[in-house]
Amino acid sequence: MKMFAKSLNNLMLSNTAKEKIQTLKTKYPSARSAVMPALYVAQEEFGWLPKEAIDAVAKELAMTPTEVGSVASFYTMYHLKPTGQHVIEFCTDLPCALAGADAAFERLCHKLGLEHGQETTGDNAITLRHAPCLGGCDKVPVLLVDNNAQYEAMTDEKLDALVSKLRAG
Repeated sequence: MKMFAKSLNNLMLSNTAKEKIQTLKTKYPSARSAVMPALYVAQEEFGWLPKEAIDAVAKELAMTPTEVGSVASFYTMYHLKPTGQHVIEFCTDLPCALAGADAAFERLCHKLGLEHGQETTGDNAITLRHAPCLGGCDKVPVLLVDNNAQYEAMTDEKLDALVSKLRAG
């Protein structure tokens, strides 16, 4: 779960986060190879990846902010703008779409009170985003919650139960 402990006025990596990144660097033949897990550390600390977090990761890994930012902007699991407390990545690629994912996504948007183009609920509890393939094509439709829990073969009933569970904490 995201900590959201940092104010937008004081965005610096904590010493704990810096130590985690330093430890990650030792697990790879090149420190640059730790960029993806280091971005996760920063995202966990801030709840998303503001420019200052990308700059801090770049400094820790002796990379340029452009190099780190390119990685962060390429992958959908990194959030370049603030998100809700929980993030649902909903696959709508072809296999999921053929199983009704687009309609299920729209129903979920309606259930969450999200209007066209809006990703995060008014209470900042849930962010809902389209996702590229999540690798569960045999159990469609598939979604990923908070980058660590994959849900498969989602029905309206399962979606309702998931939203209730996320809102309950």
